[in-house]
Amino acid sequence: MTRPVALALAGGCALAAGMGIGRFAYTPLLPAMQRELELSLAAAGYVASANFLGYLLGALLAIRVAREHRSFWFLCALAASVATTIAMAPAESPWALGSIRILAGAASAYIMIHGSAIALDALARAGKPMLFSLLAAGVGIGITITALMVEAMSRADASAATMWLALGGLAALLALPATLLRDPPLQHPRPVAAAAPADAAAAAAAAPAAAATPGMAGLPAPNERRALAWLTTAYGLLGFGYVITATFIVVIVRGTPEWRAWEMAVWMCVGLAGAPSNYVWMKIAQRIDPYRAMIAAFLLEAIGVMAAVAGGSLPMVMLGAVLLGGTFMAITAVGLSTGRLLARGESGPTLGRMTAAFGLGQIVGPGLGGWLAERTGSFLAPSMLASATLVACALMVAKARSEARAGTASA
Repeated sequence: MTRPVALALAGGCALAAGMGIGRFAYTPLLPAMQRELELSLAAAGYVASANFLGYLLGALLAIRVAREHRSFWFLCALAASVATTIAMAPAESPWALGSIRILAGAASAYIMIHGSAIALDALARAGKPMLFSLLAAGVGIGITITALMVEAMSRADASAATMWLALGGLAALLALPATLLRDPPLQHPRPVAAAAPADAAAAAAAAPAAAATPGMAGLPAPNERRALAWLTTAYGLLGFGYVITATFIVVIVRGTPEWRAWEMAVWMCVGLAGAPSNYVWMKIAQRIDPYRAMIAAFLLEAIGVMAAVAGGSLPMVMLGAVLLGGTFMAITAVGLSTGRLLARGESGPTLGRMTAAFGLGQIVGPGLGGWLAERTGSFLAPSMLASATLVACALMVAKARSEARAGTASA
């Protein structure tokens, strides 16, 4: 195995541990936690929101870390992700669960940001930037492995606490090869600001695209600023639009008794579709332009969100899972790389604003979705709201494209 491939796989292990398990394991374990801890849907949503709050805070702090310190913080985050996964086992109250999930979210952000940056730099030095797609697949693979483990342990009547411990052990095993990711010593250490993406696999595609695109000098033109405003708004609302289904899809499946045997298969569909999604959508963006690719992905995701609750059959729920997993990580990637181009010389502040917007959308989604589902008796109302939001996002991206094209025509 060549060293570049080994580094890409190490990065994939890092994202599988910190994102696939540390961030997304809550979804397949939620039905068991609800049953054993008597968590209401509203409380479950607030705990999920706490994790996304931690991710936002972690992302905003992580981008301030100087380059010569990022290896240290990356390793600390790996350890913290394992520790917080294990710490979920004995926790019982919503307050304790939420506190742990805040820390887990912050650790996930550091792993995503610094692990991606370290791997990208190493692959760029080796002349193999496209190997970053192996790292990007780590999130989806982590989700898939988690689904398989939870299914096997559920069949063995394991408790939620036991499942958290087992997943903590798996995260620890994945963290071992991830420690291969280290920055080489700097001959002339100096602080370097790292502009970091906000979400699961966003860095994975945004960073290679940014590295491959020549920088554009000067400040954005008025049309570009308007395009960026529309794009940032759509990007923030994406955080709300995807996260309700991503948090509660296993609970939705469990709500129909004859589907319960398939709940982990549905979650696995999310992971399997997500693993290659960044690579596929970046190729699509290169062929039809990034705006059209995002519009298509937003509309497909809106269909997937509704299929998961209103399809009326298990195949439709699985289709919804595939459309969700196959779009939400890729939209973040294409959106961030497009925002960087529109920002010209202001990419750092722009990516920071997009990170914050996306994070706020994620924080609001689970709490509001759980609250609405508890009061209406189903996830139809919150899913309709999420789907409508995603359609609105597609329209906003279309407006951003129109403004960007107008700016190009007048240049």
